Amino acid sequence: MREKLADRLVPALLAIGAVLTAIDVVWTFTVAPLVQGARLSEPAIIAGQVVTTKLLLSQKIFYLHVPVAVASFAAMAVAAFFAARFLATKDRAHDRASRTAMQVTLVFIIATMISGDVWTRFEWGVWWVWEPRLTTYFILMLLVIGYFILRNALDDPERSARFGAVFCIIAFIDAPISFFITRLVPSSVHPVVFRTDSGLPPAMLIPFLLGLFGMCMIAFALYRYALRVNTAADEVEELKERLEELDASAQRVAADEALERLQAQAAALVAADPVADPATDRAADSAAGPAAHAGDMPPIPSKED
Repeated sequence: MREKLADRLVPALLAIGAVLTAIDVVWTFTVAPLVQGARLSEPAIIAGQVVTTKLLLSQKIFYLHVPVAVASFAAMAVAAFFAARFLATKDRAHDRASRTAMQVTLVFIIATMISGDVWTRFEWGVWWVWEPRLTTYFILMLLVIGYFILRNALDDPERSARFGAVFCIIAFIDAPISFFITRLVPSSVHPVVFRTDSGLPPAMLIPFLLGLFGMCMIAFALYRYALRVNTAADEVEELKERLEELDASAQRVAADEALERLQAQAAALVAADPVADPATDRAADSAAGPAAHAGDMPPIPSKED
């Protein structure tokens, strides 16, 4: 019942999420102020105002980059939850839900890495920096990719589901580490976004929250759509396996019936002409023994002859 209700809400959630994300983007480039960056070598006059620092346009990526990253963490948490439920119940539906959530996780992780690299290139002048947040998130991406490699490497569905669930739970350990790493290892490169004081003025906080809720709605909608597709694919595979089993069973029944017909025909031939049966001739010969052919032997001459 709840799944049917969720499926009915999916189109609405997808539309609302898209609208919120669009508002986030428009607000970001029209209302949200630019962030002050590095200090200029000498003051400049822009629009009649003296500016002493760079205004970072690349910071606008933040309003999409962070919501996408948070959505990837949420999707992976769902995957780990259903993986634990599968290990506890052995219900393949939970394994399917976990696998689907991992697929959504991979999509949002790739989007996070692309937007993060663009931000890194324009803000720091390089495509990659081995700082704590980037390193732990890169490891998370490798773990998610390894999850699918592991599942595809195992032919047995039961082993693939069991090993995949265990690996998913282990990989999820890196998600909170990557999320809290800026608090555990302070870095000037990645600021702490989620704080008690939010760290953002209203003109920046509002579009950020709109993007965050919108991206989470989109992630949930994608998860439900993908789950529906995976469920249908699994049902098709089950039907194929059943058809193969029925076909093999039908072939065995046909072979048994053909063997029975041959045996019946052989029995009928033996009953109609028992002399022609070699087995019957051999049995008669063995029963008669040497005495049966005594008359056929030539007489033994005596001494008088």
